[in-house]
Amino acid sequence: MSEAHQLARDFMGRMNEVAHPGLQPPPGLSTFGVGQAEVMERLATLEPRARKSVWNTVPTVIFDPEDVSYSLDARSRDRGIDVQTITLPRTLRFNPLLTSLNTNVRIGPVLFKCIVVDGRMAVVAGPDTVDGYTTAWLASSGEFLERALAVWHATFAESRPALPEGAEPPLSPRQLDVARAVCLGKTDAAIARQIGTSERTIARHVAAILEITEANSRAEAVLNMLGRGRQSRT
Repeated sequence: MSEAHQLARDFMGRMNEVAHPGLQPPPGLSTFGVGQAEVMERLATLEPRARKSVWNTVPTVIFDPEDVSYSLDARSRDRGIDVQTITLPRTLRFNPLLTSLNTNVRIGPVLFKCIVVDGRMAVVAGPDTVDGYTTAWLASSGEFLERALAVWHATFAESRPALPEGAEPPLSPRQLDVARAVCLGKTDAAIARQIGTSERTIARHVAAILEITEANSRAEAVLNMLGRGRQSRT
């Protein structure tokens, strides 16, 4: 077992022991959010507090055309923040748009979700509630922050870039906008009006999207982009 896996397994075991809503957490750990909606809302308020770096580990990154995390990452990068994401290699099968959405994404041995901000706080995934809601916890000092940092550095050391050095991302930002609109069921005419171009140009972008997603039809491309196509089951 690699060092990153061992550190992550130990950290997950410790979180399963102490991270339960309704119970008093140990020093340095507090409830961040319960349920995906609350967690995302809290992350949006946390983003402006980042000053130097935002480091993410996430096992699988499924494409969601309405996911606000893309805009949060872009906002941080625009402010000069060092945004790094490490995910599992299989994510590239589930999410063919990943290296276009995040050109510096890395692949490595990731076991759980964690976001380290400026090396001084970490948002860590905890066990689900008895009702099946996800939980996230804020590690702000002591043992839990130290564990989060140790897992990040070990995982980064064992990771590699998903996009080869010098390679161009498969899709341009404009084509990504078209891909999001296609996933939302918009027609070429509607997309052309939305982004201010011709239907012929949109048709060319859609053709590029079909090629990148290895799809034979618009419907198949949508399934592949959302991680529900053939490649996600192989």
